Amino acid sequence: MTDFYAKVFDPPRVLAAVTSDPERWPSLDLSRLELSFSARTFFLKSTTADVWLGPLELVLEYDPPSLTQPGSVLALKLREADSEHSILQPRHLRRSGRVLSQLGLFAFDLFWKTTLDHLLNSTSVGQASEDSGPARARQRLAELRNTWPDRALAANLHVSTCNVTPKVAKLVEVLLSYSGVGDDFRGIVFVKDRSVASTLAALLQNREIGLPFIRATEVRHGAAGDPNYQRDLRQAFGSGQYNMLVLTRSAQDLDLPPASTVISFDLFEDQLTYAYCQARSRGKHSHLIHLVEKDNNEQRRVLTQMQAIDTDIRNWIAGFARGEGKDFPPKSLHTTLDPCLSDSEDEETDGEFIVDATTSARIYRADAEAAVHRFVASFGEQIPGIQDAASISLDRHASHIGGEGYSYTISLPKATGIPDISGPYCQTKVQARREAFYRTCQECVQRGLMDYRHFPQTQWRPAGDASSEEGESSVPQDVKTASSSSATHGYPRKFPDLWANSYKRPATTLYPTVVIPENLADQPHAPVVLLTRVPLPQIPAFFLFYVGARTTVRLYKGEPFEVSAVQLEALRGYTNRVVRSLTNKPFPCAAENVLGFLAPLNAAWQPYPTSPECMYSPLPVAGHIPWDAIQLAADYFAVPLSSNLTSLDDNARDAVVQDRNVEFTMRHFLVTVRHDLTPLSKVNDSPREAEFPNFLEYCKARRKDFAGLEDEKQPMVEVAAVPAVINNLHPMCTPQTPPAKVPLKYLIPELTYKFTIPASTFRTLWLMPSVMAKTDSYLLVKELDAKLFHHSISEQQLLVALSTRAAWTEHNYERLEFLGDAFLKVVASNFLYVTMPGAGEGELHTARQGIIGNKVLHECAMRLGICPYIQHKRVVAKLWQPPHIPAAASSSSSSPSGKPEEEVEMADAEGDGASEGTDGKEDQEKGQGKSKKRTKRQRQLYAQNILWMGDKVVADVVEAILAAAFLSGGHERALQAARKLLIPLPNIAQWTDFARIGAQHSSAAPTTSSQNVHASTVEAVQALVGSVFSKPELLVQALTHQSAFGSNEGASYERLEFIGDAILDFLVARHIFERHPHLSPGGLTLLKGGMVSNRALAAFCVHTGLHAHLRFASEQLDDAIRRYAGALAALRQSEYAAAAREERLPGQYWLDVPMEPPKCLSDLVESVVGALYVCDGFFEVGVGRFFDAAFKPFMDAHVRLHTLSANPKVTLLELLQAEGCRQHAVLKVPQERQNAPVHMEGALRVHGELVASATDLSAAIATRKVALAALDALTNDPELLPRICDCGSGEGTKKPQPQPEESTQDDAEAAEVEEAMEVLEGAE
Repeated sequence: MTDFYAKVFDPPRVLAAVTSDPERWPSLDLSRLELSFSARTFFLKSTTADVWLGPLELVLEYDPPSLTQPGSVLALKLREADSEHSILQPRHLRRSGRVLSQLGLFAFDLFWKTTLDHLLNSTSVGQASEDSGPARARQRLAELRNTWPDRALAANLHVSTCNVTPKVAKLVEVLLSYSGVGDDFRGIVFVKDRSVASTLAALLQNREIGLPFIRATEVRHGAAGDPNYQRDLRQAFGSGQYNMLVLTRSAQDLDLPPASTVISFDLFEDQLTYAYCQARSRGKHSHLIHLVEKDNNEQRRVLTQMQAIDTDIRNWIAGFARGEGKDFPPKSLHTTLDPCLSDSEDEETDGEFIVDATTSARIYRADAEAAVHRFVASFGEQIPGIQDAASISLDRHASHIGGEGYSYTISLPKATGIPDISGPYCQTKVQARREAFYRTCQECVQRGLMDYRHFPQTQWRPAGDASSEEGESSVPQDVKTASSSSATHGYPRKFPDLWANSYKRPATTLYPTVVIPENLADQPHAPVVLLTRVPLPQIPAFFLFYVGARTTVRLYKGEPFEVSAVQLEALRGYTNRVVRSLTNKPFPCAAENVLGFLAPLNAAWQPYPTSPECMYSPLPVAGHIPWDAIQLAADYFAVPLSSNLTSLDDNARDAVVQDRNVEFTMRHFLVTVRHDLTPLSKVNDSPREAEFPNFLEYCKARRKDFAGLEDEKQPMVEVAAVPAVINNLHPMCTPQTPPAKVPLKYLIPELTYKFTIPASTFRTLWLMPSVMAKTDSYLLVKELDAKLFHHSISEQQLLVALSTRAAWTEHNYERLEFLGDAFLKVVASNFLYVTMPGAGEGELHTARQGIIGNKVLHECAMRLGICPYIQHKRVVAKLWQPPHIPAAASSSSSSPSGKPEEEVEMADAEGDGASEGTDGKEDQEKGQGKSKKRTKRQRQLYAQNILWMGDKVVADVVEAILAAAFLSGGHERALQAARKLLIPLPNIAQWTDFARIGAQHSSAAPTTSSQNVHASTVEAVQALVGSVFSKPELLVQALTHQSAFGSNEGASYERLEFIGDAILDFLVARHIFERHPHLSPGGLTLLKGGMVSNRALAAFCVHTGLHAHLRFASEQLDDAIRRYAGALAALRQSEYAAAAREERLPGQYWLDVPMEPPKCLSDLVESVVGALYVCDGFFEVGVGRFFDAAFKPFMDAHVRLHTLSANPKVTLLELLQAEGCRQHAVLKVPQERQNAPVHMEGALRVHGELVASATDLSAAIATRKVALAALDALTNDPELLPRICDCGSGEGTKKPQPQPEESTQDDAEAAEVEEAMEVLEGAE
């Protein structure tokens, strides 16, 4: 059949029906059939006698709409008529754009006539003068309405005056086929957007459209909450008053009479909506029609996703369509995160809703059912078998107003700890069902169980993009450009939505999150609780560091509890005390303005082990909070250490002390009570008292107003200074430079005061600035992952992808960027290979830069608005404050229209009122000609709220996000992330689209006939690669050098070499990324360069014998290949012999070949890989086998960091340079020994720290040994370089020192960016 279709000019059209178990559909790959026969495959619902006999499903294609839409001219006139949006709002323009694209110009006119009539009739002019802006805008709009062109409806696509879209024309064609059905016809049309739905209903009523038997109406917004409207609608639809209903997803659950035809005007990627479409039909006696745009791969993907149902879902749909609806759907049911309310409905709705604090998402009553399904399914994913515990039951009773009342009861899994939830009795089932699900959502959110993962997410809109109207810039308006470099921009820093949303909640109920660090530096750390007004989402465990030590911090969710006004004030005082003690700065903030309180827990509190049935139950916390200790710390900062009521040893236990009774002073951990010392003792280990005979004499000489001691024989206490609070997020974190003042070691208890917070608790509180900074980072990641990527990327990986070196955290994006760069190269190469079939290699390379270039990626990120989410600010712990509302903001936001979220200070904000409204002007005031120097606090505020980043940093983050998506879900998920990131890949919706588009354009691609190649050549190459080429002509093309055609034109391997280079580059990058999980990005780059270099690929080509099958016609090339192969064989034999003698692995013997290898050898490897990749439909099936069996073993055996160069010192310096280290040197020092020859000692020092050393008689050999030892150290210890080098952080604490000539130079681009940051931020 394949040969027949390939040879016949006009092959016949064939309709084939194949039956298959629906459970096998996800695993069926029919792409080869589609490619061979130019066919399309669709999966239609199979029916059996024992299940729901659903409607006959049809997929009808319509042509893509015209690219030229004259409506843009009219929209421009409307914007000019009311440029200040006094009457005409941006949402009206957005709606008109959707109507124009979906329905056409006639519907566009219809929409604006209706909208303008409504706006002009509802706009009051009595309150404004005739010269006011609104009055003038109203007059201009009225004139525009009066002169609006009246066009006749033309639904025939074959006439030039047609003013409907092909989609509408296809709908009309479908409806015309039912003209002979008569009064029995009932139709329902599902539409995404309400503005489109209402206009479509009016359009179908127009007599000129040629559907006289259609009596259409739109199901109005809010129909589910109006029992009378539902009753009237049922009667009207049942009687035939209306025989066509147009509705959106918000009305999908209405109880309507079954329809003979259900039409999905828009595709919904939601199987719950698919179930409702089935339920609205008459079963096997009806039709379910899906309208799909021809050659639209995104709609094809949505249709495939929607119809990929297994047996469990099919059986559930059967019961659901029969009206049972008592069981929760299987956990495999796919529900989209798109809200039920369209943009048009959401913009005007005034109904009640539930807000997710993390993402600001909303659950309306129409969304509640899907949210509960997602919530229950998330339990089923983690605890097998508990899904059966969830159920839905219906209760009927006589209503007090006559007729029946309905109430639904929702039973959730026992693991939630939530009893059955019953909704109120309502007059309709749909209203009762919605109320029950909505109450369930309220209860789950109130208990902190339902979170951002279960909420629907509205379409992503960049923060700076108020509207998406045509002609308006999508670049955020608040992005600034550095004066020193146009490649450096400043972005407003994004803070988590959670704190802004929590301000709207009263502080009467608090949600605890328990912070428990493991003991750091062998010191006990007591649990501390963070109390917030809204529940924090689950934060995974993370590491904090201090002077080389590492601790794991875990956060546990606690049960919410109510607090009284007295308790709230005590919590405010305690939190205030913590901030003042950590930062030595006041924290004046009223209790009602604090968004996160801190409190201690009893030291013995531990999270009890939970059984699988109770693993979701929050932990009890309220009973373990020591309120007396909180009140004490709130009222007093210190109390005397000595007391007549308790012994000194008891008082000294777990204590922090200070040597004076003032609040802002140095504090010390009490180490032990020294009963062997008294104030009259003389010690040698305390420099402070060295010049005095004893402690008492020191106090007499140095303490002001010292009146003597009551007990001169009391024991002393030994103390250790509490270090200043620092950033603990990086392994290299170290305490600040100690003061020049001599530290104290011993104190007299009678003169000592005990801090009111215990030492074990204070150690944990000392970490809170870093804990809160990490929490905010995770909140931002959860926000971005939910809003933009719909939870498709691992949050851990996404956090790494968004973290730059300047953020000074444990991980940064650089390793991910290495992998993401290679993946993006593959995706772009695939796209260009199939969409530019006639382009040569040079043209393809140029076009690829238009997709993967840093400038393009930066523009994508700018338009999308993800730059503010990038973690680029280093935590300044001394400036930390808990999230709160400044007093000025709270007083000004008392009105409902206030926006307090814009004034919320986050956990790592600085000063009073860290807002995003900094104007960003330089010190020179514009227009006044005089300088105005900003204060230090103003410069700090400005620097903290603006992210100055180079464009390359932003581009690298985009590539890192792609790698994070790939590691989270493979090629498909990474491709979807690329589409979300606006990377230009038009009409690529899923990975199989590459093969599909390639098959459509295959006739335009140059080919090489396989008739001139002997079959033995094909068989020999297939044996070498271990796979069969499904298209032998591609293999022949891969083996053909351009010289084989002489002066004639022909298809050489250049195009295949282009795509083979990309896929091989990615396979190598992925291999070394996985093989060396701790290797630095610089090391990864060096290794990949060694494996894909022309020399390495040429050696591999000769090693496998692939070069013997190259087709060319050049004697000069033949001679070069022969000489190279001979020299390579000799060197290989010599290297293997030397490796055997020295008991080591062989190295890169090809580096010693005294000639450059012919480039055609490396090109041949890449072209064969490319041919195999294309033959397999752009999947890595055959290529992966060849890579694992031949390429990877060869490279792993020869290419290592130690062998990248004949001189390992060169590799070492390249590695340090790639890591950005600027302070290193390889030193050679002669070592003279008695009665022994002079030895040379070599050493590598990085920032003064000795990394490796070696000694030998020869200076060269000593240097080589040092380099090899250093490479071993850097490879095996991934934290070695970060511990001793901070050059790459962007905010290094070490000053560059002059280096020997062996050291590397500063990176020019990083220096330029850093200079711009210093100038524009006003950093000192």
